[in-house]
Amino acid sequence: MIKLEKNQTGIASEFYVAGELGRLGYNVSVTFGNTKSIDLLVEKNGKSKAVQVKGIQTTKSICWNLDKTKVLDNIFYVLVNLHVNETNEKPEFFILSSAECLDLFTDTPKEKNKRTYLDYKKVKKLGIYQNAWGKLDSEDLEIL
Repeated sequence: MIKLEKNQTGIASEFYVAGELGRLGYNVSVTFGNTKSIDLLVEKNGKSKAVQVKGIQTTKSICWNLDKTKVLDNIFYVLVNLHVNETNEKPEFFILSSAECLDLFTDTPKEKNKRTYLDYKKVKKLGIYQNAWGKLDSEDLEIL
């Protein structure tokens, strides 16, 4: 069984998303350093978008942990399931706007909205977010 460290999961997820966006015709810049609320800056047809990537290793990971209070407006969130233990499976991508993220959050009983998460099965079951890359073209969330 493969077990990645947290930073390995994050880096692998970011580069998978960058590769997929490049394949779809976007110009992609990976951010480093102090801009970690934004992982990728993407541009296509003269419009720039900000992307935050969150990854999990396997379906057994069950959720993406995020702090709901740190979700920023005008950012796309790409949630990735790497499927590290299923070598024949490709990563899964779920694309959400910040408003959609906020609608789907589940609060933890103890810490309420300070420690929240997005449930993998819930997001997948809805069927509207998986590989919804067209949102980046259609939604008007351009950064300045």
